[in-house]
Amino acid sequence: MYKKLTNTDYKKILTYYKILIPANNRLLKEMAEQILSNKLCKCIKKNSPKYNSKSIGICTKSVLNNKGITRGAFKCLGKRNITLKKQY
Repeated sequence: MYKKLTNTDYKKILTYYKILIPANNRLLKEMAEQILSNKLCKCIKKNSPKYNSKSIGICTKSVLNNKGITRGAFKCLGKRNITLKKQY
């Protein structure tokens, strides 16, 4: 089972990438998700010009799973976004 990320989880993400933590919780969540979606999409595009399951799996493991986070749906074309969940 998975559960939602808390504000402390989002703060850990921002401190890992050495970014100032905003006071607003909504901005905190948006900034952390934006950073991780950018990292994931850049990794996928770098590994292969087309989106295939092999490059998505490699990048998901390196960007998200090693930090204890799993992903839900994500989108790299247009406005990048991702849904994040926390592993037990």
